[in-house]
Amino acid sequence: MLTRVYAEVIGPVREIVRIHLRVWRKSDLSFTAELGVTELLTNVHKHTRGGCEVLLRETPDGITIAVTDFDDTLPAVKEPALDEEGGRGLFLLSLLTDDLEIEPLLGGKRVWFRLREG
Repeated sequence: MLTRVYAEVIGPVREIVRIHLRVWRKSDLSFTAELGVTELLTNVHKHTRGGCEVLLRETPDGITIAVTDFDDTLPAVKEPALDEEGGRGLFLLSLLTDDLEIEPLLGGKRVWFRLREG
């Protein structure tokens, strides 16, 4: 569990994801997995005041990455207008992943995505 998401911890978390995928022989998923975990942690850093938990799970056909934080505000996945400066991260992630879900929890939310091999 990260007690607070600071920008300087995002790089090391990306490295942890990369190492796990190498060990699991799923390095082909590394680029998108690292991009996704960076987006989710950046959202926690920018939009919440609390910490978060990161879960990286190997599945028979790929991986699942989930970030749970303790803020009740749910993000929206929407196609941004061309002149908007932000708001593209989750939309792009929804296009790059096999599944992207946002689950409200008591006292927070979980945002997760799934990547399948092949």
